[in-house]
Amino acid sequence: MKRVVSFLFALMTIALFSGNTVMAASEIDIDKDHVQDGYVSIRFSKDTTDKVKLLVQSGDTKYYYNLSASDEYVNFPLQMGDGQYTVAIYQNTSGTKYRKLTSTSFTVDITDEQSIYLNSIQEVDFDDEDGAVQLANQLAQEALVEKRTETGDWSAQLTSEELIQLYYDYVVKNIKYDYQKISTLSYNYLPDNDVTLATGTGICYDYSSLLASMLRSQGVPTKLVKGYTSWTSVYHAWNEIYLESEDRWVIVDTTYDSYLYLRDRAYSFEKSAEVYSKTKEF
Repeated sequence: MKRVVSFLFALMTIALFSGNTVMAASEIDIDKDHVQDGYVSIRFSKDTTDKVKLLVQSGDTKYYYNLSASDEYVNFPLQMGDGQYTVAIYQNTSGTKYRKLTSTSFTVDITDEQSIYLNSIQEVDFDDEDGAVQLANQLAQEALVEKRTETGDWSAQLTSEELIQLYYDYVVKNIKYDYQKISTLSYNYLPDNDVTLATGTGICYDYSSLLASMLRSQGVPTKLVKGYTSWTSVYHAWNEIYLESEDRWVIVDTTYDSYLYLRDRAYSFEKSAEVYSKTKEF
């Protein structure tokens, strides 16, 4: 019995080796409990100044994410369809070279693919205490009271399209572009809804994360998309929102529309796919 206990203890405390890198197993956890819901949860708690990358791969498609040390679990989407996935964590050794610390593989079979875009993830991070969620709830409640008062129907509910328009209008009219911020960002910058709302400013990444957080919190599937558009020469971020009544996704760019709104120029909710080229979606 003592031998068995000693062996189990050794397994629990064993480190993960890759080359000369040693990583205690307790400092990394890849939680696969929710892969059928469209996300995997990562805890990387090692205190290191080295860059750390997460790879999520399915088939030939790969997504890389920056990881920061934290005792909290962070969710990452599995948006590449059903099938076999590999998740791996790499630590920078020098220059552009990375060493694998750990990896795992699993099969994903999601019943409702749209549900992937309802989850809180690293790029669209929200919970009940988040300012974006509280604002979304407040705006929805006010709009619902107004609708019921105008119609006289106190059983009326807001449609998803009404919620979409409500939050879209808010972001466009209340968030201003921060032209200085882009030059000071760290390589692993992530949007913070509370900061965006407190300052009333942000970059395209902040705009699209805020809108996605608000809509997802109300059950409206929303993507955060990165890529290029003819509106600007730099890497850009925007949203794709699912219209339930029409069973289709539409491109929405609150950053560009906010720019037009502040200059009293006409703008439209839906954008043409012809002028947007996405490289990633979350």
